[in-house]
Amino acid sequence: MKLSAKQFLAKHNDKTLKLAFVGMSNIGKSYTAKRFADHFGYTLIEVDKMIWERLGHDDMDEFADWQGHPYEEGYAEREALSIEMETHATDKAISQSEGATILDTTGSVIYVSPILRRKIKEQFYVVHIKAEMSDLERLKWDYFDNPKPLIWGRQYRPKPNLTDRENIFECYPKLLMSRAKEYVSMADVTVTSKFVLDPDLTEDDLLAAIKPSR
Repeated sequence: MKLSAKQFLAKHNDKTLKLAFVGMSNIGKSYTAKRFADHFGYTLIEVDKMIWERLGHDDMDEFADWQGHPYEEGYAEREALSIEMETHATDKAISQSEGATILDTTGSVIYVSPILRRKIKEQFYVVHIKAEMSDLERLKWDYFDNPKPLIWGRQYRPKPNLTDRENIFECYPKLLMSRAKEYVSMADVTVTSKFVLDPDLTEDDLLAAIKPSR
């Protein structure tokens, strides 16, 4: 959604602004979206939560366990089903958004249908939380230590001489780079994960950073 700084602040002040956060899993989207929503009184819609509740799971960990890893048997089928459910959940979330809303998308929002991605761009002011190369080590370990469902698409290409974990670490940078351009293409503004995770950052600082420059 293309907005001037004046239009952005007017919508924010009259509670009609719709924001969507996009970026990699574990990059700080949900943390930032919840913090912004709680402080400024926005309605928060979490697409991941809509999916795991549809599956009958109680939390994100169960969802991540269900989807599993790309080297496990049946992963490709679960990945395809996950994208199908995400497309349905994202469409439902868009239709439910009224007034001041934050759409907390999944990291795999780039895999939903082009029609839905266009709807997000047209109806929401899209904030991209960028993963930098300095985030890479944390993100690779978080994949195992703080698991969230992750769609690999065609970016998991294992080498026979490596262990499963080594192949994940080998392929993750390629996944990161392949997604970066897609997130940018959706976004109205980009901020870094380092910025949003700074403990000294205030909600007003965040608002100022995502506001259009002119």
